[in-house]
Amino acid sequence: MASDDPRDADAARLAELEAQNHELLRTQHMHRILLESIVDYAVFTLDTDLRVTSWNTGGQRLLGWAADEILGQPGEILFVPEDRASNVPAIEAQTAVAEGRAANERWHVRKDGSRFWGAGLTMPLRDGYRLEGFVKIMRDQTERRRSEHARKLLIGELSHRMKNTLALVQALAEQTLRHAPDPAMFAKSYRERLVALSRAHDLLTQEAWDKASVADVVDTAIGAWMSGGRVTAQGPEVWLAPQQAMTFSLAMHELATNAAKYGALSRPEGRVAISWRGEEEIVLDWVETGGPPVSPPSRRGFGSVLLTQALRSAVNGDVRLDFRPSGLHLQVRFKRPDLSAASVEASVEASVEAGDPSRA
Repeated sequence: MASDDPRDADAARLAELEAQNHELLRTQHMHRILLESIVDYAVFTLDTDLRVTSWNTGGQRLLGWAADEILGQPGEILFVPEDRASNVPAIEAQTAVAEGRAANERWHVRKDGSRFWGAGLTMPLRDGYRLEGFVKIMRDQTERRRSEHARKLLIGELSHRMKNTLALVQALAEQTLRHAPDPAMFAKSYRERLVALSRAHDLLTQEAWDKASVADVVDTAIGAWMSGGRVTAQGPEVWLAPQQAMTFSLAMHELATNAAKYGALSRPEGRVAISWRGEEEIVLDWVETGGPPVSPPSRRGFGSVLLTQALRSAVNGDVRLDFRPSGLHLQVRFKRPDLSAASVEASVEASVEAGDPSRA
């Protein structure tokens, strides 16, 4: 039977309120635990004036500010100056109100002034239809951003190299056809030159298409003639850039082919000495001896064009052909390419950061 004593009703109401308060405190506690457990994400709220009203541990880890330092501060301090000047914080909030969410993919600023690529969302906080503020969720995606940029650079470089290779194949076909006396000779010469080019490609693939050494280029291009000791090659370690390596390989192949047909390697006693030297400036010599007497050709063939034009252009240096009676002497002078690992890494990093203001 229900009691008519008003004190019993008050006690019941008090117990109900205490239970509700306990549930509210428990919910708030769980909410706080939830926010503090999301350590890889900055999760914070803003009021309608876009000032920070709450801040989780992930926010401190990502952005550097402790809660007592950031609370009450304008949220725009997290944006880079150029975005603040363009009113991006307000535009982002307007988009969130109009569309229910706003993507947050841009550079942001930490407490120490460093920049990072933040990715996340801004969403409105509503009490029914009334706007109370905003919640922002963000994480650091700087490495992903840089990886994407580096991948674009890599694709661009691959496209550039492919175009260069196709242009070289086209030039080989045109020059071989121009100087071939008949279709059969064209097919034979063109096939041999393509093989030489493919060997250069294989050599570059072993070095991830970054470089190839002069010694390896020479050995790959004319290794078949070196086995008997009639061709020698010696010199210090010198690295060539990819386009230089391909053109050098074709040049070595052409020189060896002509030496076998008309020069030193056409006679058993003939010899070819290949040497290179130098530090800042590299000097490479191809010297033939013991072959038939040599005289300048009456017309410019494929080999002359390759050596005097293509090779000179590839090394951005000087190429001299001396048709001595004792044998052909080719000399190539060019600056040593700076292809050290540190230089290449610095070049790639500089290219990536050209589109990455994170270290501005």
